[in-house]
Amino acid sequence: MEVVAIIMAGGSGERFWPLSRKQRPKQLLRLTQSGRTLVEETVERLEGIVPLENVYVLTSVGLQGMVRRILPQLPPANVIAEPMRRNTAACLVLAAAVVMERFGGHDVLMAAFPSDHFVEPVEEFQRTLQAALRWAAQTEDLVTIGIRPTRPETGYGYIELDKELQRFDGIPVYRVRRFREKPSPEVAEEFVQSGSFLWNSGMFFWRLHVFLAALPVYMPAFWQHWEGLRRAVRAALGQPVEGAYPGTERLFPELPDISIDYALAERAERMATVQASFRWDDLGAWDALERVFPPDASGNVVSGDVVLLDSSGCIVVDARTEKRPVVTLLGLRDCVVVLTDDAVLCCAKAHVQQVRRIVAYLREHGYEALL
Repeated sequence: MEVVAIIMAGGSGERFWPLSRKQRPKQLLRLTQSGRTLVEETVERLEGIVPLENVYVLTSVGLQGMVRRILPQLPPANVIAEPMRRNTAACLVLAAAVVMERFGGHDVLMAAFPSDHFVEPVEEFQRTLQAALRWAAQTEDLVTIGIRPTRPETGYGYIELDKELQRFDGIPVYRVRRFREKPSPEVAEEFVQSGSFLWNSGMFFWRLHVFLAALPVYMPAFWQHWEGLRRAVRAALGQPVEGAYPGTERLFPELPDISIDYALAERAERMATVQASFRWDDLGAWDALERVFPPDASGNVVSGDVVLLDSSGCIVVDARTEKRPVVTLLGLRDCVVVLTDDAVLCCAKAHVQQVRRIVAYLREHGYEALL
């Protein structure tokens, strides 16, 4: 069965301000040791499994040109601009309409991936991916990949496991009992200790007809606009403007602003999850860098021309483009310091999830140039 990959690249990544901006959000940043952007890494991980002509990236209108420059190996028409931000459920419904029209209505496997996660090693990711695709191809299940928790993380959703269904090359597939949203620290600790929960990676796999059959049952607000989206996509195929579907801008405001997790995964009866055999992090905020880069002897993660004296547990990123004075920090503990050409962020590491409050403040007080 033919596989089509959908890469969701429309997010803003506000918790990585000041490095993340409207015109270069998190998925377009180089946040890992590879030196490549996160969206580049996402595409490269699919090599050998999904042909490039079957890889589609959905992003915002403002980012479409940048994504095409970063990913020149993709056909320009495969970088699709969503008419407005409407979360992952609307993104995947639009993607399904594109797949339906471009593949002539044939049943294909859709594989959906966030564009801003850390994954390694690639070989283990591909082994897990093959297991997820095999299960989705032979069943009527909606399938996700779950990550074995390594800490009581409160910023992730969890998947509660039911019985084991199958193993592919040693990789287990489980029936999903239910999804559990971001828990309190105490509940997260219980989840980890029980051994019956996985983190929800946000990767999804299904046969196109299985997804479409789920729309009227679980996502009726999307289903009522399905034919309109299909007609808009069909009308735009073969037009000179590639990767744009003019008719969709009238329909998108009518679609609920909701994630695919809430809209479908947490409600569907036939969910299965494949337990990952790779390392994973959703790179949700600046503190994720200490899980990606090796720290120094004092537990600091440093990028750029930085001197740290008597400091520990800090994350310091000097991303200024011009040669400037050396950054010297003395006596800091568990802090995040990020420098760009026009802004400096200093915060306690325990508060990195609240960096978007700074973005909101700047927006409300007229500092649009810093966003």
